[in-house]
Amino acid sequence: MGEKFIPNGDVAFDQMAHNFAQDIAREPARFAVSQADSDALSAAVAAYRAAFRAARAPISRSPRATRAKDEARTEAERHIRRLANRIRHNDAVDALAKHALKLRARPAKAKTQSVPDEPPRLKFVRALHEGNGSSPVHELEFREFHSEAKTKPPGAVRVELFVDLVPPDEPIPAHPGANHGGRPWYLRSYTRNPIVLAPPMARVPMRVVYWARWADSSGNVGPFSATAAAWIEGGTHHLLPGGMGMGRFGQPQPQLMNDATPVGPAGRERKYYVALVEAQYETMNARPVVESSPALPEPAERARREPRQLEGPAAEEAA
Repeated sequence: MGEKFIPNGDVAFDQMAHNFAQDIAREPARFAVSQADSDALSAAVAAYRAAFRAARAPISRSPRATRAKDEARTEAERHIRRLANRIRHNDAVDALAKHALKLRARPAKAKTQSVPDEPPRLKFVRALHEGNGSSPVHELEFREFHSEAKTKPPGAVRVELFVDLVPPDEPIPAHPGANHGGRPWYLRSYTRNPIVLAPPMARVPMRVVYWARWADSSGNVGPFSATAAAWIEGGTHHLLPGGMGMGRFGQPQPQLMNDATPVGPAGRERKYYVALVEAQYETMNARPVVESSPALPEPAERARREPRQLEGPAAEEAA
């Protein structure tokens, strides 16, 4: 960023005002300034410089001298700003003359950057399961398409995250809705890395897949990212990392829900439609999650940091 035309400090302003007034007084016609305006500017700057030195000198320094210096500076700034604006917008004054006074042309109003045409790069980092039967937590990262920086490109205000659940025996979809019956839905928007969230959990085992796209403050969106495939979650299968079927010592637990007699047409709809709708409903009505957080600590460390609160007779007596 360049220096300010009118500095904040009194010392810098003293030098700037002196040079500005001298340049105009030397050739008023070159800057399309009348002699009267040039003389008024020179007088105001001279008055400020005298008041400034009186306020700094040990023999004359006082609160009254400081107030006089501030008032003189206000008057000098008024003359400088008025002439500078007039010269800057005067087409009859050539660019070299404006440059001599250190006047820069005001930039045109910046246009709003459009949302990027390239999709983000979405990466599934890891899933954390703290204990048997606990709900998993997924961590993802997003980056620019041609960069390793974890920042948003110009024009992007946030990244919108979408999710879908895919049966384990089906191929991972290349884009939202690629598989027959796929129902991707919007989770929420994120502005910082990493993305930490609780994935949707179906009552049957299903793979969680994510997509992201850039969005701006006006609602414009870019193309979807490549699919970021996560773990298979949900259900009660005893071999699933996110399943809830592992009991103590590796013994499978009973199923939470029996989906042996589903209704509906044959194929994917028959087996997964109800579970998918239930998971989507639970996700949309879940409590909001933290937008981003540092890397997830290990399970033992988190258990040590977050002591559990016991409830019982002692708690009731204390109440």
